[in-house]
This record gives sequence, C-alpha cells and structure tokens, in this order.
Amino acid sequence: MKRFFGICLLLILLGDPVAGMVPNEGETIELQVLGEAFIVDGNMAQAREMAISDGLHQAVEQAVGSLVYSETRVENYQLIKDSIRLRSAGYVSGYDINNMWVEQNIYKVLLTVQVKQGAMLDDLEELRLNLKLAGDPRVSVRILASSSRLATGGMESILNDGLKRAGYNVVSSQSGAETDVLVLGEVSSEKLGSYQGLISCRVNAEINVVKTDTKEVLTVHHLQQTGVDLTETAAAEKALRQAGEKLLPILLTDLARNLTEPQELTVEITNASYQQLIALRRRLQETPMVEAVQLREYSGGKATITAETSLSAPQLADEIVGWNEFTLVINRVSQHKIELTVTFIK
Repeated sequence: MKRFFGICLLLILLGDPVAGMVPNEGETIELQVLGEAFIVDGNMAQAREMAISDGLHQAVEQAVGSLVYSETRVENYQLIKDSIRLRSAGYVSGYDINNMWVEQNIYKVLLTVQVKQGAMLDDLEELRLNLKLAGDPRVSVRILASSSRLATGGMESILNDGLKRAGYNVVSSQSGAETDVLVLGEVSSEKLGSYQGLISCRVNAEINVVKTDTKEVLTVHHLQQTGVDLTETAAAEKALRQAGEKLLPILLTDLARNLTEPQELTVEITNASYQQLIALRRRLQETPMVEAVQLREYSGGKATITAETSLSAPQLADEIVGWNEFTLVINRVSQHKIELTVTFIK
C-alpha cells in the first residue's frame, strides 16, 4: 500500500499523468539500442565493454522517458532522468547482443535490453520528492585547477546552470555574497597518448560539498574522465566538461538528501476509538517520507502521535486529507503540529 500511495504522490508532483498505465512493481520492458565506444590504442575488448555499457545507459534513459508524459512540461525532468541514468545497472535485468561491428574506429553493439520499470519508478518518486523538498539554499561553485593552463570555466558553468535549472539559488563564488553550501573542487589533468592526430587526456577531480556555517563536509566525490581532441588543452577541457555533466545529477541527489533533514512532527487526534487510532497510525507509517511513527498518548478518544519526516506540517496535512479510507477534519496546522478530528472511517 505504501508503494501505491507513493506512486499517486509522484504523479501529483509531476503535474501530468504518465502516458499509459503505471507499471507494476515487477514489470519489465524490452528495448533495442545501439551502443558505441571509441577504440583507444587498439584495445578492442575495452571498447566492446564500453559500447555495451553505453547501450545499457541508453536503454534505461529511454525507459525513463516512457514514464513521463511530456519532457517540456515537467520541472527538472532532464535532471531527474540523468540521476536515474547513473543508476542504470540496477534497472537492467538482462540483455542480448544481436550484432557487433567496427566502423571508423568506433565499436558498435546492437543490444536487446530488459529494463525493470517498477524499480525505476520507485527511485523517480524519491528523487522528485527530495528535489522538491530541498528548499532554497544559496549554493556557490568553485573549481580550482592544479595548473594555470587548465581552464575550469566549462565545468563550473555546467554545474551552475544545472543547479539553477533545479531551482537552487546560485551565487557567484567571486561576488563575496554569503552562501549556505559551497561546492569546492580540485582538478588536475594528464596526457594519455595520441592516435591519428587526436590527443587523449584524462582529468582527475575531487569535489567536496561543504555547509559553510558549520564547515561540515556533506559529501566527497572522486571522478576521472577522459577527453579526446586535437590539442592537449582542448582534450582536458572537454574531459572537464564531461566530468561536470557526470557530476551534476549526483550532486543534485546528494544536495536534496542532505539539505532535507528529517524533523519530528506531532499529530494530535480527537474523537477516535482505539481501533480507529491503530488504523490511522498504520496509514501514517505507510506514507512516503514518513518514518518512526510513535503513539505517545491515548485517553478518552484523544491521542498524540509523533513522526519523523522530511515533509513540512502543511505538506503532511495535504497528504492526510487525501486518505480516501478516512473522513477527517484538519482543525489546525502549525510549523510542527497537525490537529485533526476523526468523523468517519470506512
């Protein structure tokens, strides 16, 4: 039942219905995709594995798209899709290789992939809720390079633009304005080799996400990315931009989870029998984003329940009035308390 109401809440937040029926928890779909990878230094085995991985990513991305009615009408669609794409291995239940060939130094693999849509829908729900609940923190991005020849502007722009699109209040690291969260990165690069006039370069990045008031490090990420271009500088900058694109969905997910801290809310109930109270408590436990539901007191039809949740009191009250199996009256909602009266339970 918790899954059923979680799906309903997801569809409300998305604003438009999913095209077709919501997939069952275990539903699997099949997709045919073409994976590609550049052959580096003649390493065919590595290129084959990278092409397969690319194909699996594409299959998951297509499956995510099929769950959403319209990309242009859903806030943060692309960012949520990217976050899901990072977890692609967990959604693939199997795949078959239909064909493999090499074309202009690119290894190509035609795959039929089985994707678990039910598990994907659970994570879409979680990510969408966390992004919505993240609030309005002021975020600043600062990327420092080990060498003055390594330009970091491309990576910073990708992160800044992505954070803005997700609704965060992004302030320039050069403005001197106060921030709540600092995304601090240190990057370096190294030349790997060259092939037919193209130079391959790898960048290493360490990214720390820090709460500026307490200096607490929320998360640390280590990334490596390879770029290929005509010059070493261009290859390194391309790798940095790709690292930024790879980091962005991870960063958004971490920010939403770390900045949405659970709080304890109190629900005071009147006119409830003990049997009705047990049903209400069970239903509250099944609500997405609600944990640790405890009955604190019951006497004469009055009860006090506490719950840990990332939802605000008004958001939880909105959930409660939507419970079709109950008829309830919300009497009062404050910052940390909901007061309600039970009139009927079906």
